[in-house]
Amino acid sequence: MTFNSISFALFFIILFTVYWFLINYNHRAQNILLLVASYFFYGWWDWRFLILLFGLSLSNYLLGLTIERFTTEWKRSLGLISGITINLGVLIIFKYYSFFVQGFIALISLFGYELSYETTRLILPLGISFYTFLSLSYIIDIYRGTIKAHKNIYEVLLSLSFFPIILAGPIQRPSTLIPQIANPRTFNYTNASNGVRQILWGLFAKVVIADNLAPQVNEIFTNSGTYSGSTLAIGALLFSVQIYTDFSGYSNMAIGIGKLLGFNLMQNFAHPYFSRDLPEFWKRWHISLTTWFRDYLFMSISLSISWRLKKGKIFLLRKDHFIYISASSITWLLTGLWHGASYNFIIWGLLNGTILIIYHLQRNPRKVLLKRFKLSNNNKFVVLIETFLTFSFIVLAWIFFRTSQPAEACQYISNMFSKSLFAYPEIFSKRMQFLVIDFVVYILSILFFIIEWKGRDREFALTNLNLEIRKRYRWSLYAGLILSIIALAGNQQKFIYFQF
Repeated sequence: MTFNSISFALFFIILFTVYWFLINYNHRAQNILLLVASYFFYGWWDWRFLILLFGLSLSNYLLGLTIERFTTEWKRSLGLISGITINLGVLIIFKYYSFFVQGFIALISLFGYELSYETTRLILPLGISFYTFLSLSYIIDIYRGTIKAHKNIYEVLLSLSFFPIILAGPIQRPSTLIPQIANPRTFNYTNASNGVRQILWGLFAKVVIADNLAPQVNEIFTNSGTYSGSTLAIGALLFSVQIYTDFSGYSNMAIGIGKLLGFNLMQNFAHPYFSRDLPEFWKRWHISLTTWFRDYLFMSISLSISWRLKKGKIFLLRKDHFIYISASSITWLLTGLWHGASYNFIIWGLLNGTILIIYHLQRNPRKVLLKRFKLSNNNKFVVLIETFLTFSFIVLAWIFFRTSQPAEACQYISNMFSKSLFAYPEIFSKRMQFLVIDFVVYILSILFFIIEWKGRDREFALTNLNLEIRKRYRWSLYAGLILSIIALAGNQQKFIYFQF
């Protein structure tokens, strides 16, 4: 049951009706209804997943109470370590067990020892990476004293399983979600109407653009060895559009659904492809994940290293540079690994970490260089060049994200930058069966990003559109989006981030 399915539409209409019209004066009943609905929604995929979700949520609820009850630091630390071990243990077993065992066997084989291993494929529970991080946030924040352990079990279980965010985020931390659950909610027409617009925008991005681009992207990446460099370049660009419209589309629908239920979920995308540098891109892309890694990993590693260092320079590096390089390298290694048990994701993470480190180290030389050429930081030419270079790097890095093996990604890039990079792309030939609908989708993709550019300072492109343009133009846009969704809905594709 995905957000873009008929079954979900029926599910949500029933939920919305009961929630606001039958039990709207009973806050406790609303929360219990949302908890039951969340478990039903999650169990729709596979009821066995519910056992793991409930067990993990209950464990974190009890651990939170235990950590707060302890008065001595070593007991509190023991409670925290237990919570981290349980949550990461579950994640590692289901997501990384085979990857680490096979890696260990490959390492041992280098020394002449051969170990037999019969692969046992575990079913990967949907959304496990997301709700594991929700759970970790809860117990870490209690340990740090950021929040108090919540005693209402229904409200804690709901915060760790809320159906709009359970499968692919945003990673709305319990510290900001529990207060919204605990306090009575009232229907707000303005917020709800913005929620409907956000769902419509997300549905258009997913159904019309992402799902229609998927077949071409799959064809090009699957048969990359047979296509010209120009076609491979277009394939990489199309995947960049696909993954953005797919994931931002999901996030917009999730946030919009939350608004219809009286919740304000955090913004997860802020028009990232318009970023002028990589640090800005990662402040705008998958914001809930990057801020999670920043607050719980990067900052913790940085503080841990700084407490242990006394020298002014480490390996000829300034202390602050050494701390940043160390913390960034570990953070981005784990960010890549979070996305999946694959060397490609690790390389993708380290590529981003490396460029971020280089950007950090060249800040002062860059200022000197701009001053020497008498250019301001906001010079339009400088901004344009930096934005182009940033986007180019992002497109290249996505190739590692999309392919399954490092050698495959490297071969793709090598073939792309061959002499055939300037050849006529096969994507517009009969070989690829380029149809009229493909041309229409390309045009709509361009219009999508134009509207995104126009609304780049808003939460999402259509935020408060009723306050900015005339009614007839506004409703014409809505009608166009709805007709596009009905007429151009591609073959339903899984949301890309469901695999994580």
